Amino acid sequence: MPERVPEQGADDAPERRPAEVPIDTAAVAGRIGVTPATVRLYLKRTRRRIAADLPLRPQDFPLPDVQVQRSPAWLPSTIDAWMTRRPGRGRTAP
Repeated sequence: MPERVPEQGADDAPERRPAEVPIDTAAVAGRIGVTPATVRLYLKRTRRRIAADLPLRPQDFPLPDVQVQRSPAWLPSTIDAWMTRRPGRGRTAP
């Protein structure tokens, strides 16, 4: 007689995290405690470093994960990772 394989129920399913929703400049600003203009300035500085063929530093703002029409958007995990590795005010990067 063939062996029965138990059916996979909801309790056996691998844990899934909901897909991250990209956030816009205003939401990023609120998340890191600055104005949207400051977020745009941070992004502008990063793009200038890239255009000048300079290496990116930990404090450099991440490039957008996606573009929504003409607006940049980031995944919350991207911003959180940047916040954890960026040096604080007045400190130099390692």
